[in-house]
Amino acid sequence: MTQRINKRSMLVVSALLDWAEVLVGSVFAVIFILTFVFNTATVSGSSMENTLYNGDRLLLGVIGYSPKSGDIVVIDSDELDEYIVKRIIGLSGQTVTIDYIAGTVSVDGEVVYEPYLKDGLLDDTGNFDREDYDSDRQVYEYSVPEGKIFVMGDNRDRSNDSRSFGAVDADDIVGKVIFRTYSERGHIGPVG
Repeated sequence: MTQRINKRSMLVVSALLDWAEVLVGSVFAVIFILTFVFNTATVSGSSMENTLYNGDRLLLGVIGYSPKSGDIVVIDSDELDEYIVKRIIGLSGQTVTIDYIAGTVSVDGEVVYEPYLKDGLLDDTGNFDREDYDSDRQVYEYSVPEGKIFVMGDNRDRSNDSRSFGAVDADDIVGKVIFRTYSERGHIGPVG
């Protein structure tokens, strides 16, 4: 009778060890995925309204990401010493032209279709670098240097972005926003 109890005890201990191994392996898999494949971020501020709202929680794609115009990204900004969420407008080698009179943004001479803007381009009196202002054409024109990206917020009149601090290093991109996991004002789901 003693041998049966010992066998049962050993089976129980073996089963518990198997479960512990699965649990520990799962925790490491989640940590790996959230570190190298996906990341998370929380929006702070109103610069991306009406696309993203203050307090929104986001899932970011990290692995294998290559910047594309129109993508919403989280950037580790050295200039601001914080993480920021912005939309990529221009890539390395492109020229971004902002015309406040016409209310348009162009990249390499092509007007960008921007249905996501909260209020359009209303105010050109912000802290924008006047060095980039072409007074003859009454436009701001930015040449995006190699290895950099030009970013702007969707709420243009409430956004501190490349118009004031210049293009940012593409290497400073933490990840592309792919999914909103929580929001008090927006929909839960893919972000584009």
